[in-house]
Amino acid sequence: MYEPTKYKYSLKFSIGTLALMLLMMFILLNNVMATNNTVAWIIFGAFSAFFISLFSLLIAKRLIPAIKGNIALELTDSTMIDYIRNITVDWKDIKDIEFVRGRSASTLQVNLKWESDYGSRIAIPLRWVKGKDEEIYDTVMAYFENCGETTNQ
Repeated sequence: MYEPTKYKYSLKFSIGTLALMLLMMFILLNNVMATNNTVAWIIFGAFSAFFISLFSLLIAKRLIPAIKGNIALELTDSTMIDYIRNITVDWKDIKDIEFVRGRSASTLQVNLKWESDYGSRIAIPLRWVKGKDEEIYDTVMAYFENCGETTNQ
């Protein structure tokens, strides 16, 4: 019926997140150097270890897929596939979909008809998906209204 719609990872948001993290670590380093206190350096070391692990995770899970042009969200006749968290939901299992606005990005709130391994609500963060949040929501709703009804019959 429909050609699958595929949305790629957002390179812009990935780079922005990593740049903001670097800025925060630079500010923390600057404050630690100004105090020249041993306890401050120990705290900075702990934050650095956490920062490096989080930074590495973001590079591996968000930046590299965005650079490669990998798909973050795919809509087909029968399913919605969230590759960000590896969740596949059949349209027939969805009760409704809500659009939740946030400060930096919006979220698709998928309410299921039953309790799954992920719960009865699945949140799909659109910050990692390339495209305008409202247009993505409109496309998802078009699939839900058309494909969800045909699979329920």
